[in-house]
Amino acid sequence: MATLDRLAPPASPPVAQAWNPRRAIVAALFAAVTIALLQVVQSSSFAHTGQKLQDIEAERTRLSAEIHQLEAEVAALSSLDRTERAARDRLGMVPAVRLEYVSVGVEAPAGALLPRPLIIASPGAQRQPLPWWQTLLQSLPFR
Repeated sequence: MATLDRLAPPASPPVAQAWNPRRAIVAALFAAVTIALLQVVQSSSFAHTGQKLQDIEAERTRLSAEIHQLEAEVAALSSLDRTERAARDRLGMVPAVRLEYVSVGVEAPAGALLPRPLIIASPGAQRQPLPWWQTLLQSLPFR
């Protein structure tokens, strides 16, 4: 018997089949569940986006209505009748009884009546040269 054991080929482990019906069924079920979950997540995302869009549109409508209401309020508050009534009632003003006109014999100034820093320099005015360091900075390419 000892000689027969030596001559017999060594026992090899059993080889598993590459394709097994159970594996195919499990893979198909896993793929189906994954696809179903992805569809649920996607439809939930679409529903959430739709809800946000409706909320934004409702906010826009509300703000538009508020703007129209404020415009109407501004128009009502700035009416001439209301201003006259407030001047008479709250401030005790009365309409002028006698109007006086004053004529001025001096011509209007030729230039603008603004402070000097606000007046734009005329094109004919001489410009002072820039300091050397400003001209250097303006000549740099990365400015």
